[in-house]
Amino acid sequence: MSQIIWHKKDLIWLLGGVLLATLVIYLTPLKNLNMIEPRIKDVPPAEFYKDFSVNPEKYVFIDVRPEESYAKEHAKGSINIPLTQMYFERTKLPKSGKTIALICTTGISSGVAYGYLEHYGFLNLRRIQGGIEAWRAAGLPVESSPFQKRSVEAKISATVLAYDASCPPDVL
Repeated sequence: MSQIIWHKKDLIWLLGGVLLATLVIYLTPLKNLNMIEPRIKDVPPAEFYKDFSVNPEKYVFIDVRPEESYAKEHAKGSINIPLTQMYFERTKLPKSGKTIALICTTGISSGVAYGYLEHYGFLNLRRIQGGIEAWRAAGLPVESSPFQKRSVEAKISATVLAYDASCPPDVL
């Protein structure tokens, strides 16, 4: 009889060990694996610009192309944070309260920036579908500017102020 009780204890310890090993081996790595490809929230350029031009304070509109490309031509109202600088500038971006809209040439680099920011906990992201090429094809306003090295905070507030100044009084 004592042998049967001892055997039951061994069985309980064995099952507990198997369960613990299963949890450690199978559940821990799952948080690091993307079983399903992450979805990027794309927005058509015209749809984005319609809301952005009325409510610029709701957005941080970022062009992730190199500074030279941005200076030549960029979507009206966008600020430049090159993809190569995103690591350093991400801490200055809002994780809530404003939507971060990303644009590049065709959508590839802004997709990389999207994934990168999402990895750091940003859930308030949108990508302009098709990039500046689709923006231009939709007939939306572009502008050029001389190269200016400014902080992210200065770029964001300058963009909001510029839109506030260009809006008719009844919109504000």
